[in-house]
Amino acid sequence: MDEVQANTSKTVTLTLSADPVGNDVTAVLTHGWSGETILGSTNCTRTGVGTYTVTYGEKAAGSGNYYLESGGEHKVEFSYTVGSTVYTSAQYFFIYEPYVSSTNFFAIHSGLETGFSSSFATYEKKVRRIINTFCGQDFYTFPSKTVTLDGNDSLALHLPKPLYVLSTVYADYGDSDQLLIHDSSDSTNLNLEKVRSFGNFESSWHVRFKNKTTTNVNKRLMGDKFTHKSDYRITGDWGWRYIPQNVQSASEILIADMMNNDSEYRNHRIIDVSLDTTRMSFDADFLGTTGNTEADILLMDYTTYVMDYVV
Repeated sequence: MDEVQANTSKTVTLTLSADPVGNDVTAVLTHGWSGETILGSTNCTRTGVGTYTVTYGEKAAGSGNYYLESGGEHKVEFSYTVGSTVYTSAQYFFIYEPYVSSTNFFAIHSGLETGFSSSFATYEKKVRRIINTFCGQDFYTFPSKTVTLDGNDSLALHLPKPLYVLSTVYADYGDSDQLLIHDSSDSTNLNLEKVRSFGNFESSWHVRFKNKTTTNVNKRLMGDKFTHKSDYRITGDWGWRYIPQNVQSASEILIADMMNNDSEYRNHRIIDVSLDTTRMSFDADFLGTTGNTEADILLMDYTTYVMDYVV
């Protein structure tokens, strides 16, 4: 799967053995995590026999706002007609934000620039994946996304990602009895708040009913629990609006380790080597670290331990 840096442009190409009916190919762009449509049916450009492209760039020329602003998997679904049959074809790519830029890294490690400037992206990608696995989460941003969660008969609802802006929450959205139980734009309907989970530092968040809620009929109808018979449609800005400084620092340390070949023993969890009659001791916690103690400490506050309230 191709990786594309967030807030840049991406051209996706469909190649067929011949042109479809009317040279007509359309594409729809959706976000993998939320399943929402980012850009609806768009006419593709014919660049040759059977070859059609679509480019996702700025939403408006010169605006600096891009369609590819959210992290994670994206799907492009092409539609076209051959004979009298409509066909679809899907392609996928991944949007990411580097955890440390080459400019910032080589400003600290200037001696490595000549030998590694051309391969920096490869090292950064590897380290980013190590950190994501170690922390149990990524550090991308997912603005203006909607996720539906099942109720759990408790006062709080655990969120799948950090949430830095809580916009709206519907109970049983799409049903005849749907209720808007929170709306950040309506001062009479501010019934919920987002809170950090106990002991999870920056990693885990809940939404819960406020102790003192606004006088709203929807709150009175819903009570103060997320009932297991209902689902909740939560819209807001998810993830991380910027890469935390500790994550940037850990990335810099781990990339430098790799470039300096200073991680070989740690990669295999070798903690002791005797050179007379060869003897090696291995750390029992083989999969418990990034390979660098300093990086582990920097990332401690960002590791996920999923806990929930018991009521």
